[in-house]
Amino acid sequence: EKELFDRATLPLKKHKYDIARLDLQTLLNTYPDSEYQMRAKLAIGDTWYKEGGTAAMQQAEEEYKDFITFFPDKPEAAEAQMKVADIYYKQMEKPDRDPTNAIRSQEEYRAMILQYPDSSLIPQAKQRLREVQEVLAQREFEIGEFYAARENWAGAIARLQTVADSYPLFSHADQTLITLGDAYATEAQIAT
Repeated sequence: EKELFDRATLPLKKHKYDIARLDLQTLLNTYPDSEYQMRAKLAIGDTWYKEGGTAAMQQAEEEYKDFITFFPDKPEAAEAQMKVADIYYKQMEKPDRDPTNAIRSQEEYRAMILQYPDSSLIPQAKQRLREVQEVLAQREFEIGEFYAARENWAGAIARLQTVADSYPLFSHADQTLITLGDAYATEAQIAT
């Protein structure tokens, strides 16, 4: 079993992911009760993760989620959850682009922090979550400013209030509050 596991990890180091996956799957199929089962299952996810590309990242996520299902109480489950979040983090786009991956990344980092509070990966997860939230806050802020520039005060207030409420650590929180206050003041003047 150990020999098969060691043999499977060699192609992984040489970036021959398909060969590594084949050897790891052989180990899992041949020795279902092996002490290497957990490490092999995680390593299969790693092969997809390191291979990269959209399809490979989807496979990696499935493998990591399976790992978490089979081994929820193992310390490696936190690592698997962190990698799921990292998949979306790596695919996250700039604030003026599609926020889907940033939103998913935020959800996965939050899940990691809540489910594995004692993990040594928590500081890194919190930092990444902070970076993701900065992108999401910047997106909302820019939309709020867009509405304010076009004197759509209700739209500006809605977006800027979201930034103020949801992202208190946003790097432009001061400008958010100033623009939000101006929008409220202008809307109040219009109403009178």
